[in-house]
Amino acid sequence: MVEACPVATRDITVNLQNRGKAIDKADYGPMNPRDPNEQYWRKMASKWDVSPDEAKTMRCGNCAAFNVSDKLKQCIADGIGNEADPWGTIKLADLGYCEIFDFKCAASRTCDAWVVGGPNEGDGGDGQDMGSKDDMPDSLLTIKIGGRNGD
Repeated sequence: MVEACPVATRDITVNLQNRGKAIDKADYGPMNPRDPNEQYWRKMASKWDVSPDEAKTMRCGNCAAFNVSDKLKQCIADGIGNEADPWGTIKLADLGYCEIFDFKCAASRTCDAWVVGGPNEGDGGDGQDMGSKDDMPDSLLTIKIGGRNGD
């Protein structure tokens, strides 16, 4: 049975585990995007063979795997629940969902898996119409890292 929302949108432990994999395997960061983080951006620039200024433009918010569809944002809001202001949190952190590493992701960060062409707004423009919320898979794109999916 396909679940309505990705597990990581409603289970903080799974979300943190998946985010940890993105940090460990793909240098997800920088930790605080509001800081200059020059060392981080030089490292990413070196990996991508671009200047640090160009690397700074390659963010989750413009990655093709960054899902900001209304359906996914509703999943994130439902997962946050009444513990905080869900829509305020989504807006403040500019949250979306990383479909490569399966976790809630901030638009101002990046990682080695960055893909040009985003964000994914779920409009079906890529030929992947998500259909109804009940038809939404755990992830539209899954890369298994370190074992079984979900470990």
